[in-house]
Amino acid sequence: MNITELARQLKITTNELLEILPELGFHIGAKAIKVNDSLVDKIKLAYIQYKKKIRFQEEESKIKEIKINDKKETNQKHEKIIHIEENIIVKDLAEKMNMPINKLMTELMKNGIMISLNSTMDYDTASIIAEDLGFKVEKITNEKKEIERDIVKIKKLEELLEKDSKKSTRPPVVVVMGHVDHGKTKLLDTIRTANVIDTESGNITQHIGAYQTELNGKKITFLDTPGHEAFKGMRSRGAKIADIGIIVIAADEGLKPQTIESIELVQEENIPFIIAINKIDKPEADIEKTKTMLSEINLIPEDWGGKTICVPISAKKGENIKELLEMINLLADMENLQADTQRKAIGTIIESNIDKNLGPIATVLIQTGTLNIGDEFIVGNISGKVKSMIDYRGAKITEAGPSTPVQVLGFKGAPSVGDIFNADIEKNEYKNIKKRAIKTFTNTTAKTQESDDDETQLKLNIILKSDVIGSKEAIEDSIKKISKPGVSIKIVKNGLGNITDKDILDAESTNSIILGFHVKTNANAELMAKEKNIEIKIYTIIYKLLEDLEVKIDKMVIPQMIREQVGEGLVLRIFKTLPKKMVVGLRITKGKIMINTLVKVIRAGEVIAVGKITNLQSGKENVNEVSYGQECGVEFTGEPIIKTEDILEFYTEKK
Repeated sequence: MNITELARQLKITTNELLEILPELGFHIGAKAIKVNDSLVDKIKLAYIQYKKKIRFQEEESKIKEIKINDKKETNQKHEKIIHIEENIIVKDLAEKMNMPINKLMTELMKNGIMISLNSTMDYDTASIIAEDLGFKVEKITNEKKEIERDIVKIKKLEELLEKDSKKSTRPPVVVVMGHVDHGKTKLLDTIRTANVIDTESGNITQHIGAYQTELNGKKITFLDTPGHEAFKGMRSRGAKIADIGIIVIAADEGLKPQTIESIELVQEENIPFIIAINKIDKPEADIEKTKTMLSEINLIPEDWGGKTICVPISAKKGENIKELLEMINLLADMENLQADTQRKAIGTIIESNIDKNLGPIATVLIQTGTLNIGDEFIVGNISGKVKSMIDYRGAKITEAGPSTPVQVLGFKGAPSVGDIFNADIEKNEYKNIKKRAIKTFTNTTAKTQESDDDETQLKLNIILKSDVIGSKEAIEDSIKKISKPGVSIKIVKNGLGNITDKDILDAESTNSIILGFHVKTNANAELMAKEKNIEIKIYTIIYKLLEDLEVKIDKMVIPQMIREQVGEGLVLRIFKTLPKKMVVGLRITKGKIMINTLVKVIRAGEVIAVGKITNLQSGKENVNEVSYGQECGVEFTGEPIIKTEDILEFYTEKK
């Protein structure tokens, strides 16, 4: 494979790839133009590990930085740092600086700023005033806000779970992860003896689900996280609330990029895990080869003297499934998992959507306590009261204990996936939240995003409608990663529910296309779209949506030819002249020469002909490349007018 093609697939430049390869352990030369096909998959896996390592280090560094800054704020011996957003209310700025509002108002008036304490200031103004008062100001970016929110959520959940007093053993929560077609869904299907694969699009589970099974009187809860790359964020959430991980690897294919990513997720969360080597019933299955691949990433199987638990299985034939469940129970016993069943329930939202008849519904994984019908709860600034609970089998239940997944009806608004579900609250706390409860999503409203697009770029505006929040987030994240020079992609509107007349009108006013995921188009909206020539595309598989979007963008881009000079040579001798070819002798005076490169014939500073190098010899042997200072023979295809002392300039062209 060409280096440039491999770089394109990895979404980096050729130079970046050549610089990174030695660090990844592949020494193919700084001037290489091709890589052996047998190394391609290994390079891709190594590059994903490299990216994940860098990203993890960056995130770890950012979290440490935030913690350090927070510590500095509370320590008067250190420099006083405050974090503010793009805009801030005057009284909120005073509160951040722990300063009387009168003192701040006086400082504003000194600077000729006559505003009230409830007025809003922009970041630049607020930072100047704060610095005059002895504070260092740092802007809160969206990325930093996300990290801070995650830290707050984790701390809050830890605090709530620490209140457990009467602890008893609870079932383990198991996350099943792996490559998209390695049999993850089939394994869960076999375990719970309910056919899910036939109802899923392209054999990909589109939403996180949760299920329970029982072995020898012990329950096990399974989280089903999607296997496709677009669901990276959802997989990560799955890992953060699980006790044990199962990584499914097909014995006939071995490790894949998504497999590596899944392993790294459970390792980062310090979750014990089991490798389920699946599809051992296939003739081409090679268990030992799979174990060898695991050992190459420092996961040594137990039967090889290591600590990595490997269980060969066939999800299709049900082979060794009982042994896998027994291994899960053994790990659970070693972890000594406990929770308090006597208190009110605390849990995590693992799925959220809006039903057109029932309103907001969310799936909650109970982590401690017991949830009962009639319990009042809060999730962020959303309140609610449990009206109904449905278990993984679709049966109505009246209570749910620790490690139980349950669908809850009774939310005042749709919560976000990963939010903390808290029914262990005081009456006053519930009333306060209820007063300021906000409906975050409805079937008819959507969020409009701002963007500072370059006016010189081509623009593709998108209106996105999806069925549930998890899918919406995954698609948005994936679209943001699509990048083409000269084209700006903007999601001007996104929301949940079917495509309506309002969406068509919005598409017309913003010159947008409409993308729908697991939704339908209302009859009136469909007619209106045809009349107004609005493009609507409906999808059931996310990566198909992304592929079509990339094709559309490619068609928008105006191709440009980039010419890159690679070397020069001085003509020393003419060996043969034919009607459309010449064979000449050269000395390379700059760079290098490669077979199949384009060439200009330069005489007295002017280009007199162009052609192509179709053969290259050095020392009477055919070669692919000759470097600076060497002499060689070349076969030039083009107008045969080359003379000695001419300069041949070699170059490449690409779109």
